Amino acid sequence: MKWMKHIMILILLSTSFIVIPQTSEASSHLDVQARSAILVDANSGRILYGKNINDSLPVASMSKMMTQYLVLENIQKGTISWDTVYKAKKIDQLLSTKPGLSNIPLYEGEEYTVKELYDSMMIVSANASSRALGEIVGKTDKHFVEMMNQKAKELKLTRSYFVNTSGLNNTDLAPYIVEGTNPTDENHMSSHDLAILAYRIAHDFPNQLSAEQIEKKPFHVTETIVVEMINTNQMLPNGKYAYDGIIGMKTGTNEAAGYGFTSLAKRDSRTFITVIIDGKNKENQGTSKARFAQTKKLLDYGFHEWHYEKLSPVDFLPEKKRTVTVEKGKQDATTLSAKRKKILVLKNEPMKAKAELALTPSKWTEQQKLKAPVEKGEKVGKVQLVGDTFDYLTPELEKAAVQDVYVKEEIKKENWFVLLFKKMFS
Repeated sequence: MKWMKHIMILILLSTSFIVIPQTSEASSHLDVQARSAILVDANSGRILYGKNINDSLPVASMSKMMTQYLVLENIQKGTISWDTVYKAKKIDQLLSTKPGLSNIPLYEGEEYTVKELYDSMMIVSANASSRALGEIVGKTDKHFVEMMNQKAKELKLTRSYFVNTSGLNNTDLAPYIVEGTNPTDENHMSSHDLAILAYRIAHDFPNQLSAEQIEKKPFHVTETIVVEMINTNQMLPNGKYAYDGIIGMKTGTNEAAGYGFTSLAKRDSRTFITVIIDGKNKENQGTSKARFAQTKKLLDYGFHEWHYEKLSPVDFLPEKKRTVTVEKGKQDATTLSAKRKKILVLKNEPMKAKAELALTPSKWTEQQKLKAPVEKGEKVGKVQLVGDTFDYLTPELEKAAVQDVYVKEEIKKENWFVLLFKKMFS
């Protein structure tokens, strides 16, 4: 990490092995049948399993999560509200009634609220509703797609690009493709980027996750025409593949993307994010059932083999490493500590890994002795758990896992006479 190189002295405690969790693709016994997959601890952003997570792939309607993010962001800013009214246009009626596409009919001249359009996008993946929301926020389809790509850069979604609001292939969207986009192109994302986006939605808008949990809801196309919406997420409580704790988020299906699903699941204090792109069954066939079966496999692994524990990374240092020698102090040694504990996700079946301690240069000698005087609670370094098994979604989340190290007590500097005496008779 750059901060260690520039402002800290890095000490690798190569002999300081301690029992801590194993993560990521080292979980070789976990065979997830999908083109790409990821499991993330939704609290820390730590990656617990990954398969081809950096491959940029078609993701179909899972890319509607970017439309979702921008709608929620603009509601939060106050530029639109749930009650903002949109009058449907001819394009909305034509697109929403086009055969073969997931939709709720929107009739030209009828008025719909942002809430109605948003719910239909999240519940039944309505493509025309997604386009209408993009127009409400961005004024034009082209500008909203530009907003999507700009937001992707801001969120550091480095393997994502968008050509429309819905995730449809432009060949299916024709003749309503966004100006300037390739007639055969479609939205691409990696499972890693989808997990970041899901993490940001869950953390940036924690009180706006209700729509994706609605299993059935009526949609008033007109005053006299009502259509029942049924959620495409079949892992909700009354779904065909119900799973305890599922609270979102978005399915995605088309020929290029296969069957995909981004999930958010919570039990007690534990919350996990999963992404499946192009889920397969045992016969290597892509099916709707397969995406949910592979999601279940990831979530079972998360809930059954990982737990939360309140600890500090300092607790993982051996006792002899926590006790340090003091240079020119009234005492010869002191103990390193952290001011607070952190919630760490730990594997039930632990393995060995390394700990890294970085010392603040101004507080230590070249012999790695702590310089007196030191105030009680003064920061003297940083510590973190490291290794291939400690990957995080973003550098910011990795940095957040680093913890400051302090001394527990005040250490006064010894007077010069005593120091001279010690030096003479040492």
